[in-house]
Amino acid sequence: MKKKWLIVIAVLALIAVLATACSEVSGSVGTETSSGSTGTAVSQEEIAAANAEVEGTLSATATSEYLIEDLTTVSAEQQAASTSEEDVVEIDLSALTADNAPNGTTFKKDVLTIKEAGTYSLSGTLNGAVEVAKDVEGTVRIILNGATIKTTDSQAVAAIVFKQSDFLRILTVADGTVNEVSDSVGDTEADGDGAAIQAKKCSLTINGSGTLKVTAVGEDANGIKVKDTLTVLDATIEVTAVKNGIKADSAILFKGANVMVTAGNDAVKTDIEPETEEEALAYSADPKAGYIYVENTSLNLTAGDDGIVANSCLYIANRAEDVITVKTNGGAPTSVTERSSDAADGKAIKVSGIFIEDEEGNETEYPATYDENYAIVITGGTINVDSNDDAIHSKGNILITGGALTLSSGDDGIHAEYLTKITGGTISVTKSYEGIEGAAVEITGGTISVTAVDDGVNAANADISNYSYYILITDGTLTVNCSGDGLDSNGKLLISGGTVKVFGPTNGGNSALDSETGTTISGGTVIATCREAMDPVGATQYMVTANVSIAAGTTVTLKDSSGKEIVSFTAPKALQNLVISTAEMTSGTYTLTYGTSTTTLTATTGTTGGMGGGMAPGGMGGMGGQQPGSMGGNMGPGTRQQGR
Repeated sequence: MKKKWLIVIAVLALIAVLATACSEVSGSVGTETSSGSTGTAVSQEEIAAANAEVEGTLSATATSEYLIEDLTTVSAEQQAASTSEEDVVEIDLSALTADNAPNGTTFKKDVLTIKEAGTYSLSGTLNGAVEVAKDVEGTVRIILNGATIKTTDSQAVAAIVFKQSDFLRILTVADGTVNEVSDSVGDTEADGDGAAIQAKKCSLTINGSGTLKVTAVGEDANGIKVKDTLTVLDATIEVTAVKNGIKADSAILFKGANVMVTAGNDAVKTDIEPETEEEALAYSADPKAGYIYVENTSLNLTAGDDGIVANSCLYIANRAEDVITVKTNGGAPTSVTERSSDAADGKAIKVSGIFIEDEEGNETEYPATYDENYAIVITGGTINVDSNDDAIHSKGNILITGGALTLSSGDDGIHAEYLTKITGGTISVTKSYEGIEGAAVEITGGTISVTAVDDGVNAANADISNYSYYILITDGTLTVNCSGDGLDSNGKLLISGGTVKVFGPTNGGNSALDSETGTTISGGTVIATCREAMDPVGATQYMVTANVSIAAGTTVTLKDSSGKEIVSFTAPKALQNLVISTAEMTSGTYTLTYGTSTTTLTATTGTTGGMGGGMAPGGMGGMGGQQPGSMGGNMGPGTRQQGR
């Protein structure tokens, strides 16, 4: 008899355990229950320490330090000249002969050579080339006034060539005119790297309010190739090139221009190519080496490889009406996967660094103090990217202070080797493998949305050492929808302000909030959800946590004990674990409503242990218990992805 009762008691105990497990998996349906976990108490000292950690982590944001004044300032002489000005030499290319070539010029073998300083206005058609002779002292200005210039197949030269000089060389596109310049297949022999328009060992300014169409058909031909600095002011330029569209070895400056490029290789690039280690070190210490500046300029770039590439710094200071559109290597694949990400090629906006390549193709990098300087600065404008590889990629730091960016990528939306900092603007990463990445990520403003196959925001870089990885969010609005970790830091994760919504993974092994050395919420509004395990979360402001099953499309609402709505959102995907924290929450109970179900939660501070998911192989899911420990310490082990 006694044995029979023992069996009954054992069965009842087993039923109770199973019922508890089921409730953990299913949540409560149409009933009031108590959920959540009790955190450790937070002292004023810990609150002060959390605030001090945020302030101590913030980096500098001054964009002016990376605006090189003597590169971005244009002299009065570089501005467009008028064909009505005095001392302009008028040349009708259609009627040009060796006998009627003007003073200061010669015409021989279909080549018009300019040998004296001055202003020359060209109209008509020339099946040949125009060149400015070497070392002509003084400014040479060529005005294209309805001109068509195309080299013959037998000419291994560019259609317009400016030879070596330390003086100004200017190409003006006359107002109201359309001008066409193109090379030929013979141009492939020109220095092994030809162009339709070429400035050899000198700088070039292109200005004017007319239209310049440039076509490079030679096998190794660029559209426009400049040895030193290229400055483009106001003009409308259309470039089609077999190789690179616009290439300058030292620097490129766009101001008020409208530029369209279709290129087999890179669309717009600087190309510092040191031959010795001494040269490489000198270039890496020079902020002007490989600098691209874009101001009030629209760019429409289609490239077989990279879109716009600088060696040291790319600075974009556009207005809202200035649109940069970049498509690389056919754009992002229809479906982004880890395999397609690994095979991606063709970055849209890129700072490549300075390096030497040996005969075997091995590269040695010479970083231009990348961990200190912003290599990419974006202060405004409209940017639309469809890239096969990273949409924005920097060997150094990235700073975005404004603009409207829409980024579709086959790999990373935004990637910095060191710091990615966002202080403003509207950024939408519509497709990516990983959304926003850097060894450190700071968000202090802006409206940001990220859709990612893997991690939404990732602080990691296996290629550098002795770096304090972190994600820091102090303001702005961030919404993440991802299949990997939502916010994933290989160091600390700090949220002190703004609105953060993370709709995380539905698979195991990933979490909505994931950090190696601790997650601390000390301000702002945070909503974080995932299907399986949630890593430990610490808070110096009140939060609630729940382990409930909520289907995709369900409206989720949290109210305080007086019935006041704290947050409300529609779950874009199924979830089981939930963290909500806002600055207005206080101690006490809150009601979570999802569909026809309600759950009573208790707000806590301190460190809440990892919340388990449903039934896992080999045992029950976690019970959401307390995780003791300080706010800044290691918050316990977990399964994490270390970043790519």
